[in-house]
Amino acid sequence: MVTLNLNNGFVMGQGSIGFALVFALWRVDRVAGGRVITGRLLPELEPDSPQVREFLAGWQGSHSTRSGEYGYEVLLFEPSDRGERWWLHGLLFFVTLFSTTVAGSLLAGHPPLRFLMLPAWPPVWLPMPVSLDLGALATGLPFGISLVGILMLHEAGHYVAAKRHGISVTPPFFIPFPPYVSVIGTLGAFIRLRSPVMSRNALLDVGIAGPLASFVASIPLLWWGLLHSSVIMAEASSSYLVIFTADSGANSQEWFWLGDSAVMWALSQLLVGLDASRQVLELHPVAFAGWLGLFVTALNLLPLAQLDGGHILYAALGQRQRPLAWAFFLFLIPLGLLWAGWWVWAVLVLVVGRGRIRHPSLFNAEQGLTAGRRVLALLAAILFVACFVPVPFNL
Repeated sequence: MVTLNLNNGFVMGQGSIGFALVFALWRVDRVAGGRVITGRLLPELEPDSPQVREFLAGWQGSHSTRSGEYGYEVLLFEPSDRGERWWLHGLLFFVTLFSTTVAGSLLAGHPPLRFLMLPAWPPVWLPMPVSLDLGALATGLPFGISLVGILMLHEAGHYVAAKRHGISVTPPFFIPFPPYVSVIGTLGAFIRLRSPVMSRNALLDVGIAGPLASFVASIPLLWWGLLHSSVIMAEASSSYLVIFTADSGANSQEWFWLGDSAVMWALSQLLVGLDASRQVLELHPVAFAGWLGLFVTALNLLPLAQLDGGHILYAALGQRQRPLAWAFFLFLIPLGLLWAGWWVWAVLVLVVGRGRIRHPSLFNAEQGLTAGRRVLALLAAILFVACFVPVPFNL
């Protein structure tokens, strides 16, 4: 591996002999996952020059070139050799699996935990778990494993695609959450890219890999779950019902109505023949996990900032992404009148994007997508429309 013993800043005619034979000047910047080196080729060199090709072939990280105002520019990334905190990722995974399994038990009607209410300060009481029923907990495994499996495959899609392009990336961080508060026992999962994405083709690959994986994982779970769901003769504002049993006492059930998507409607018609005018489908917990998988797919495909959909839209359109992203962001405001969660999601998008709706620029943004990736970008748009639920939840 080519190494540099340089401080940050521009360096001319100094340092590594290999760099001096290729670059007129270069700059080294440290990032979370290693070092980013930006350089300008010597005036007589081009990306196809033998010594440039030899230099880049020996580089152990990722790299990209572009034509600049003063000649050809090169971006190199050298990953650090620090180890991953696998213990933390493993701990978060198993805690999330436990919290989603508890949620699954409550959805199955078998509360696994007993609580003792302890006074904190008047008039607040804090619940303290005092016992765990393993038999009741086991009834939640189908939901817990299904949901965590969907989240894992979604993040694994991103992870594998990033590694294929030489991008430094963390393993997934799973986020557990009290099931008595969130109903599903998790706030999802995420990975962090620690090095720059070099091209729009790489950005498209990384952005679409997660939604494709979660969609493919959700369909067979939803198929099986719908076949094991119960049809109820009733009139309601929604066709799908989930019943959450908070405890074993009287009046402990809470009913949640779920919205419809094109994929959900098609599968329920194909497998159940649901008559929405007079029938309601009480979803099996595995069907609910499949519904959540489609919902997660659509949420991530929102074409905003640094969500998966934002990555894909920027990869497809470059700087033309900005007005479309703003139009969709403004569309969330009236959509929030149907479900207030869209307003919460809009705020989260601003927080993640540090106040920006547009996608950050790439080093080699001028290079367009290949024909196959343009088809994938169109597929992402179709998936978003097919999985989108305008009103996801109703109490």
